Amino acid sequence: MEDLKTNITLDFLRISNLLNRYGSKMVADVGLNSIQQWVILRTIINRGDISIGELKEELLVTKQNMTGMINRLQKSNLVTLFQDSEDKRRTRVKITDEGHRVYEQLKSLRNDFNAKTYHIYNDQEILVLSDLLNRLIGHLKEE
Repeated sequence: MEDLKTNITLDFLRISNLLNRYGSKMVADVGLNSIQQWVILRTIINRGDISIGELKEELLVTKQNMTGMINRLQKSNLVTLFQDSEDKRRTRVKITDEGHRVYEQLKSLRNDFNAKTYHIYNDQEILVLSDLLNRLIGHLKEE
């Protein structure tokens, strides 16, 4: 069983490398510099305006890394920063019209990729896979 667990871990690393390869091409096709920029845009769209601290927690990166990524997105006019109305020490981020445009381009590429990638699973298998991965992520975040 230990060898199987090791193989699963190594498979996750291989999958990560493959997804990184495909994702890097998708983001480059719409002018983004990294997959992390895509993740940030998606998170902001899904959650609405969000604080830099909340984004940092969501993406599991340091504050310095998050600040750098947000600054690059801001320079590209994909996000804008503003002061939290309830806590002046907190900076919030929201997506711009250009950010929405870029994200919509990515959605089309992502949908094509998803159709090619996940057609090997039925809907129930996708739900089970999602649940298993989310449980593993939650467990690893606690470690």
